[in-house]
Order: sequence, then structure tokens, then C-alpha cells
Amino acid sequence: MMWHAHDLLWLSNRAELIPLAGNSDKLPFWVVNGAGPVVVRRAHSLSNHSQEFVPVGVRGRCKAERCAAFVPTTCITKSISPFGLVQTKPWMNHPLRDTHPVLKTLIYLLPLLDSLRRPWGVTGSCGYELATGTSQLGPASDLDLVIDGTQFWSREEAAQWLSQITQIDCRLDIQLETPMGAIALNEWATDRDQVMVKSNQGPFLTTNPWELVKESA
Repeated sequence: MMWHAHDLLWLSNRAELIPLAGNSDKLPFWVVNGAGPVVVRRAHSLSNHSQEFVPVGVRGRCKAERCAAFVPTTCITKSISPFGLVQTKPWMNHPLRDTHPVLKTLIYLLPLLDSLRRPWGVTGSCGYELATGTSQLGPASDLDLVIDGTQFWSREEAAQWLSQITQIDCRLDIQLETPMGAIALNEWATDRDQVMVKSNQGPFLTTNPWELVKESA
């Protein structure tokens, strides 16, 4: 099975997590003894003769508790993507849906997001809280969204769609997931020559990530 950036993975045993080379030979106590899923991060998977290891990030109770690691696929018991998460509409029963700035902004954006006719999902603190019920949102939290960019989306179309967003209660970060990696939608919607692509190989600049797919075919 393939997992992608922002997917949430539930594990059978956190002790099987492997810290990044050079960071430490020992995982922090809060990582090993914590609960909840880990988040797939952008990096190459590792493999040996018998196992494959997925790059993940571990979230703790606060921003100071963040840890990058690898997890063997044999420990993964369940997963959900940002796109799969929104299918269950978990914000509907959230107790702060009418008061928290992030949830209010999400609910305001729902008609616009659904009008895209493209899969979209919630990531970051909001996505983690909606998936787990574990409190992650703070007063200054962002709303992090991802939109499926498998099919080309022109700069003009992106700019026109963004122009319809007229009122939000928090900072909004929308990533467009292209076949070559993610780009910031607000950057793509401008007339700048190049945009930054976040890929598993690292960040790079390009004028059009979809053209790179054609060149590599």
C-alpha cells in the first residue's frame, strides 16, 4: 500500500519507530509512550531486505513536541488520508464548530471547496483533531487544506477561485498536490515566474509542475 504526505497512520507499537539518523539513537519518552496516529512527511521511504519504513512526524501535546522518524509498514494498523477524512464530515459534531476561528473558517469555505469538483482535505492541527478527537487547535492555529492537483489547474482559474474567499477568521494555508509535489495555491495564483514545489526529494523551483510530468514520461 502507498501512503502520501499528510496521511495519518495508527501504529501497533510506537517503540518500533526509528529516529532520524544523526538526531538521536533514542526516541523521546513522549513519543514512545504517546497515543494517537503519526503523520506521513515528505521524504524518501527506507527499505532493507525484509521491511519498508515510512517517513513520519510525531505530534505531542504542544508545538515543542515534534519528532521526525521512520516507521516499519508492519506496525501500521490503520490509515486515513486528508481526502478520506472529509468524507465523514467530522466538523459537524465538533463542540467548537461555531466558535473556534479555524472551524468557522472551514465551514464558511465548504461550498467553495465542494464547487471545485476536486478532492480536498484538511491537514495540520485541525485535521489531526478532527480525526482523533484530541485537542490540538489553539487560538492562533492556521487552517491547513490540501487540494488534489492531479489534473492541471491554470493560474487564472486558481486566482478566480481564491478571489471568492472574502472573509476568514484565521490564517489560511492551501496546498495544491500536483503529481510532482505540493505548491502553495496563493503562489500559483500569481504571475510570478516560478513556484516552490515540496517534493519527497526536497524543495525545488519550477514554472509548471505539470509540464515536468510530461517531460519525464
